[in-house]
Amino acid sequence: MHLMFVDDSGNTRPHRTGSRGTSVHVLCGMIVHERLLHGARAAIGSAKRDAFPELDPGSWELHAYDVWNNRGKFAGDDHGLNLEKKRKVFSKAVEAITTSGAALVGVVVWKNRLRGGPDGSRIRTLSWGLLAERFEAYLDSKGGENLGLIVSDASNDAGEEGIREALRAAVAGIGRHKRPLRLVMEDVIFKDSHREHLVQGADVSAYILQKRCYGDASFSRWFGNLEACMWRRDGDTRGLKEHPVH
Repeated sequence: MHLMFVDDSGNTRPHRTGSRGTSVHVLCGMIVHERLLHGARAAIGSAKRDAFPELDPGSWELHAYDVWNNRGKFAGDDHGLNLEKKRKVFSKAVEAITTSGAALVGVVVWKNRLRGGPDGSRIRTLSWGLLAERFEAYLDSKGGENLGLIVSDASNDAGEEGIREALRAAVAGIGRHKRPLRLVMEDVIFKDSHREHLVQGADVSAYILQKRCYGDASFSRWFGNLEACMWRRDGDTRGLKEHPVH
């Protein structure tokens, strides 16, 4: 079995100038075969330990937005989170992701380019439907002999029931989906991201992908490193699937 650990960057609220809605919603899946799970988790844990030797890796969440913007646990000066330290955290995390044996799939929904007055529900359905389709295509490329199970951050902006609804539609072939998915399981596991290193890996990847979409040169090197494990068959040359295509 393959497991895809999912987190997002941005939110599903409609984009409006001057609002808190972002222009882009990014979903990133970190796909790991079950036999590689232990090593992949250990790699992320080791990266966290190297970044903050004074902290127990299990006591804090590698949340990219908080690290880069000095929020949450890193709002104060206790851990010396200057620009050099932030770069170290991201470099260690990206190295762990790229050496974990995982494959990354990225989905980008440009909310400010959607027609028809998009709402949060539509954006959620689009992004999760596209991600499920990409997971199906990945499993098929591996011979179609293994099922795929999705593991999502329990605090995802779309909400548990919203994600379940979007996945049910994707698996059944409802709406924009041309045919049912046969390899992606309809069920989804929700985990507290504080306790799942691989969801944290997906979070870091999604944040870097979002920054790359915005053209932030500060993240170019990390995106370049992630490209080595981005799955491309049904995405563009960078491994992303964008909607609408531009």
